[in-house]
Amino acid sequence: MDPEQAVEMVDENTICVAAILGSTLNGEFEDVKRINDLLEEKNKQTGWETPIHVDAASGGFIAPFLYPELEWDFRLPWVKSINVSGHKYGLVYPGIGWCVWRTKEDLPDELIFHINYLGSDQPTFTLNFSKGSSQVIAQYYQLIRHGLEVTSLPHRSGQEDSFGKGADTIYIHTITQGYRNIMENCQENAMVVKEGLEKTGR
Repeated sequence: MDPEQAVEMVDENTICVAAILGSTLNGEFEDVKRINDLLEEKNKQTGWETPIHVDAASGGFIAPFLYPELEWDFRLPWVKSINVSGHKYGLVYPGIGWCVWRTKEDLPDELIFHINYLGSDQPTFTLNFSKGSSQVIAQYYQLIRHGLEVTSLPHRSGQEDSFGKGADTIYIHTITQGYRNIMENCQENAMVVKEGLEKTGR
């Protein structure tokens, strides 16, 4: 998507500008920051408040770990909502996806269904009311299991001194690899495949 053309097409009926972070075709990131900057100017000129939705279904679990300096998320003021697919690079089996809003006010109450469940109000924003929770549990486990970084924990040896304390303290790496290491490995593997395909000349 060309940011200039996209923002030029925005009018008073535009709900939002949707930018893709990681296209299905080639994994390309659209320039969310450029779109934000252009919208900032247009919103000031017109008095509109046209927001941005970032479709980060593929890139949402890649950009934070491989390109932390890239501004595409809530660091940009006009990004109001982001969706991510946990069943892609979130390392969870299908199908689970996340959609988060900058603030509660950015999700209109008209889109929320209020259901009387067992005598109390149950607000829900989903296409179906009841669904299994296995994917949510799996995603929760992956986030805790892998975390962000490789970490080191203090660990005492089995020997004790005369005071009943470990004679020495060593540091061991936890089995947590971290999403950053996982994504770096994925990127390296992808580059090997890319170079191999290029050598075929096809």
